[in-house]
Amino acid sequence: MPQPSFKFTHQTQAAALLYRATFGPQIDDLNPLVKLDVSQWFEEQYNASPSYHLPQLRHAVLVSGKTEPTTNLRLGVWWQYALTANDQLRQRMAYALSQILVVSSVGVGNRHEELAAYYDLLVEHSFGNFRDLLKAVTTNAAMGRYLTLRRSTKANPKNNTFPDENYARELMQLFTIGLWQLDENGQPLTDHNGDPIASYTQNDVQELARALTGWQSGHNEHPMTPRERNHDTEQKFILGQHFAAGQNTEQDLDQALDLLFNHQNTPFFIANLLIKRFVTSNPTQAYLYRVAQAFIDNGNGVRGDFKAVLWAILTDSAVINGQASRQSQLGLLKEPILMAANQARALGVTSLGDYWEVKSNIRYFGQSPLQAETVFNFYLPDFAPQGEIAANGLTAPEFSLLSSYQMLNIHNRLCAVLNCHQSTKPQQWFYAIQPFIAVQHDSNALIEMINTRVFAGLLSDSLRAQLFDLLDNHIAINQQVRRVESALYTAFTSPEFFCQEFVA
Repeated sequence: MPQPSFKFTHQTQAAALLYRATFGPQIDDLNPLVKLDVSQWFEEQYNASPSYHLPQLRHAVLVSGKTEPTTNLRLGVWWQYALTANDQLRQRMAYALSQILVVSSVGVGNRHEELAAYYDLLVEHSFGNFRDLLKAVTTNAAMGRYLTLRRSTKANPKNNTFPDENYARELMQLFTIGLWQLDENGQPLTDHNGDPIASYTQNDVQELARALTGWQSGHNEHPMTPRERNHDTEQKFILGQHFAAGQNTEQDLDQALDLLFNHQNTPFFIANLLIKRFVTSNPTQAYLYRVAQAFIDNGNGVRGDFKAVLWAILTDSAVINGQASRQSQLGLLKEPILMAANQARALGVTSLGDYWEVKSNIRYFGQSPLQAETVFNFYLPDFAPQGEIAANGLTAPEFSLLSSYQMLNIHNRLCAVLNCHQSTKPQQWFYAIQPFIAVQHDSNALIEMINTRVFAGLLSDSLRAQLFDLLDNHIAINQQVRRVESALYTAFTSPEFFCQEFVA
């Protein structure tokens, strides 16, 4: 739909958008965005050719001489596109969706083509409609395997077998309506005792499981297909809605998805999760309401339009003006993968070979694409670490990944990337250190380059002073590489790099 026309009034606003909407600003990204009408940037992203993972994975297998896909090759494709693809907003949205509609190798196993095909499904629907995405996800081969919907059959009391309830439960709890009933403003409804009211019952789970029976295994990019003899065709009642007897597998699925898609909770539930992935861990009630309204109606009477939702999330007036006003509530702790991607894009990291191969990031970051330990993702959306954050009723989900042990691993990984300017082997990461070396003799010039490349102009006065002290008082000018690596390490391990919308 046509979006209102406006331009950023401050360069910091453009920089903040790139941190939120992409895997991090690159050196040539900022000036064009400042000159463009913001809606033009979104249109360019919408129109950029999608970067699909499965074809690139198959290409990597072919040129690497391997006989089959591996974890390292699949992750190599993910990092290649996160760091270099032109469709940054689409790839960023796909990653956000992968943490909501979770599928994981922990459950799917080493079926790397199937995992890549699932990710491509998210890439494909990132700018589409949530209802279409729900059906594609539900019938996807990897999801059918992961949450055990495939081969779920109608009850057979003689054999003591019953429909699988796993997907039915997560479809409601994690993918659409959430645990608690919400009012028309997205606030929890309570009973006479002040307790929240559950949005569904165990009976609803059982009835939905019956409606979802009859799907048989798909493969890789090919979705599951109905097997009618396994489908429960008796009448059902789900969330108070009647499902007529005699409906086939697809009819029951479509009615169930329509019911959940049009549920009062769904716009607020999905809006909240997406806001937490892009902008802030603690959206205000007013901000959440505005985004939910964009989900309800994109301006043309269409519900569930992701383009409208993304526009509402990323260009809300409170968000656009938040950096200038330094709102303390606006922001989030970057999850480790985004932190690493921000670092790599700031440095201009690429690979020396014709395909990428990357080891699992679980050890370093406690997370890795499509490798969550459970369907609840790497962290719970409402997690709050004990102390000031919890005491103020705020959340900071990503803190659950940052144990002291994990922080050490993250720092070590950020340091290792800084050394990859020495790489000579194919498939290893590489960046050009020469531009930094060229100005390292001038502390101010080096710090300004770091400000531009790493912080997109958002470097705080306190960190600037820390960098001056490091360069002027602790490392001699003739130690060129050490000066550059030490200054970059100080920048990349600073609290303001770890945080989006850091307030000094």
